Amino acid sequence: MSFYRIYRPQVIEEIDNASVRDQLLGLMVKDRSKLPHAFFFTGPKGTGKTTAARVIAKLFNCTNLTKSGPCGECEQCKNIAKGMNLDVIEMDAASNRGIDEIRQLRDRIGLTPSSSAYTIYIIDEVHMLTTEAFNALLKTLEEPPSHAVFVLATTDAHKVPATIKSRCLELNFHKATADELLHALERVAAAEKINISKEGLLYIAGLADGSFRDAVKYLEQVSLATGKITEESLQKMFATPQYAKLDAFIKLLFSNDVKGSLGYMEEVRQQGVDFRSFVTFVLQMLEAELVSVAKGEGEPKFGPMPRLKRAIALFSKAYEELRVSPIPQLPIEVAIIEFCAGGNEPVGDVRAAAPKAADAPRSVHASVATTSRPAAEVVPPAAAREADTAASQSLGLLTLDKLVEHWADFIAATKPTNHSVAGVLRSSRPKAVENGIVVIEAFYKFHQEKLADIQTKIILSDVLKKLFGEKVKIEIVLGKK
Repeated sequence: MSFYRIYRPQVIEEIDNASVRDQLLGLMVKDRSKLPHAFFFTGPKGTGKTTAARVIAKLFNCTNLTKSGPCGECEQCKNIAKGMNLDVIEMDAASNRGIDEIRQLRDRIGLTPSSSAYTIYIIDEVHMLTTEAFNALLKTLEEPPSHAVFVLATTDAHKVPATIKSRCLELNFHKATADELLHALERVAAAEKINISKEGLLYIAGLADGSFRDAVKYLEQVSLATGKITEESLQKMFATPQYAKLDAFIKLLFSNDVKGSLGYMEEVRQQGVDFRSFVTFVLQMLEAELVSVAKGEGEPKFGPMPRLKRAIALFSKAYEELRVSPIPQLPIEVAIIEFCAGGNEPVGDVRAAAPKAADAPRSVHASVATTSRPAAEVVPPAAAREADTAASQSLGLLTLDKLVEHWADFIAATKPTNHSVAGVLRSSRPKAVENGIVVIEAFYKFHQEKLADIQTKIILSDVLKKLFGEKVKIEIVLGKK
């Protein structure tokens, strides 16, 4: 059996989340006959909502209730812990989300408990219910029989109607702190006699991101290893960058060493490190340094506040773009190049890191056009800004060959933003990519007009930026069929 099931807290005192433990202990000041008939548990995954729901079930049905909660030893408590109590009904709303399932529950609710004082209905992921199912549940919550108690749990509280929440006592489950996770892990490690250092346990706590279930799952995974488990062995096992080397990477970055920074990224790629985890680790180090500098705690380790903010902005942007990038490491490499190219520029629009139009080599056509333009001709400010932006973003990351190769990816990435535009793109094709300008060829007049709309071109430009890391200008031309 999995560790997280074996070592699931069974009574209130065993709950590692201090806030939840205190909230449940607060219920003990009242007789259980005067407690609310409905509870609403909200919080991220793995924070103990289902565990607390089962403790609530014991609280109502324990035959040897004490001032500190259910005993955990009586027949009722043991049966609930084993999942054998017929009066504790657990429902997963993700797979039982329709009105028929709630009607069946409503029909059953009138029946008296078979062997307990109360019938407990635990509905997990309650936000997944349909509107009709919520309406049926509301009727049940408004006037339940005295023997019925509801525990509704969700990771997305905002999706649950206010009318449902207003009938419940709400308990909030926050992400577990490092100390709470460490306490839980030490308890399991001691019981299983796992030879692991405290640094190793803290490392697992960092991986778990506030989830008790994930932390215990990672511990179970490493328990199969032989010998003493250390932080270094865990870094190799989970293919995460070593903290000391990560420190060296950020120093390379802040010294504008593009070659060294990209070389480090190549090592990361070859080691098979998850890129989202890598960026998360980088942002954690940058955030810690940002807070330290803001508090005035010693000299800056990497660089001044403006550069720290700039690095955080660029790597946060890279994290968002990793999901849709056709080349896994590309958004991170773009962030490195843009940051180093920006030198010591203050934080602002992340595009400021790209080479300025004035510094970029000008094409022959651009030189001729500038020379031959009459002195009286004035370029409209908006058009000038658009041209400057396109030129400043021409980093060579996007080529015609790349766009042709990933045209289907481009259409797929556009679809969630504008379904009809994606449909038009299927009947079009990329014609040219040059000097930060992408030319798309449409073969019908109304298709050309659709794609040439200003808002549409902005959408297409943004999608290409997410996919290839380069801001471009869009031009639409009418081609022959």
